Amino acid sequence: MDALTILATVIFVLFAFGYGACFGSFLNVVVWRLPRRMPILLARSHCPKCKHAIPGSDNIPIFGWIRLKGRCRFCQLPISIRYPLIESAVALMFAGLFLLIVVAHGVSLPSQFLRDHGGNWLTEFPSCPLLLVYIHQIVLGYFLLGIALIEDDGQQTPWRWPLLAIALHFAIIAFNPAIGMMDYVSAIRPDEGHDHEAVVSFQQAAMYGIAGGLLAAVPGALCRWLRGPQRYRNGYQAFLLIGFFLGPAFLIWSAMIVGFSLLAQRLGSQMKQNLTTSGVSIQVLFAWLIILCTWQWWPALNV
Repeated sequence: MDALTILATVIFVLFAFGYGACFGSFLNVVVWRLPRRMPILLARSHCPKCKHAIPGSDNIPIFGWIRLKGRCRFCQLPISIRYPLIESAVALMFAGLFLLIVVAHGVSLPSQFLRDHGGNWLTEFPSCPLLLVYIHQIVLGYFLLGIALIEDDGQQTPWRWPLLAIALHFAIIAFNPAIGMMDYVSAIRPDEGHDHEAVVSFQQAAMYGIAGGLLAAVPGALCRWLRGPQRYRNGYQAFLLIGFFLGPAFLIWSAMIVGFSLLAQRLGSQMKQNLTTSGVSIQVLFAWLIILCTWQWWPALNV
């Protein structure tokens, strides 16, 4: 890459990191208020202990917590380190996926047409279809993380959270239906004369997602059997999002990874009684990240 491309990459990655940190700060609010039916958009942020409104200068993601040395300005009680950790995690997700999908031309994605580009990413920005793929995956990861954090709090995720994610999914694939069927598109042979981006319609992509969503009932029921009713809905919602966003094949692979993880946890808990186990939805989140980073090497669908 030339100097201009390197400079632009650094600037855009930093921008993605900062933008992700802001979304991470909002996710902290959602995770706390949504299961408790508290207002999200209209109420100001406040200290959960003294209830004092937090000034805007103290509410800067990551740096606000560091500036206050992890304590409330008014009551001096400690502020959980979970807040900057979530902000940092979302920021890293935004920046990391930008590098993986946009800058690296979707090197791990299955669809060959997404990686066939004439120049570097900057020459195609912002018309490159990979930018829409990036937004699609960011939406999925953001909502999966929200479900995992709510589950970690011992709460049930209200259905409006995954339903909002599914609505955003349909809005995104309306611009490019192939984004919702990348593994299907990648299996189409070049010698068949298909235009990879035009080979699927919005109706096909929608039905593909619905099929994945219906199939999510299978690992969802398994979650209920293995983890009990408290975590059933959260785990099922995470699988539901995987199915809708990425289709049946990705869902099956994710369920396999989560299934092996649950089996290992169950065997470990039998050998060690006080072994700490993780919830199903956080395992779905990690399964999504693992497959996303290695997607093109997983078995392709037969078309």
